[in-house]
Amino acid sequence: MKIYRIVVRQDGRLLGHFESEVPWAQEAISIIEAELAKNSSFQFERLVAEEERRLVQAGPEGVRVLNRELIFKPTP
Repeated sequence: MKIYRIVVRQDGRLLGHFESEVPWAQEAISIIEAELAKNSSFQFERLVAEEERRLVQAGPEGVRVLNRELIFKPTP
């Protein structure tokens, strides 16, 4: 499943980001973008993660995921 992120700035100042992992994530991000586009002081960048890096530990109990790092790329 793809994970979408929108990075939000206001007048060039970074405000933060929003990530969505729900099955309708692309639609959720589009809704947020549409609302932000109503005010020209907001800028946003849409990213998508289709891959991730995982740090795993293998032991007698099996394999455990210790950490995951999403790899985001800009979307058109």
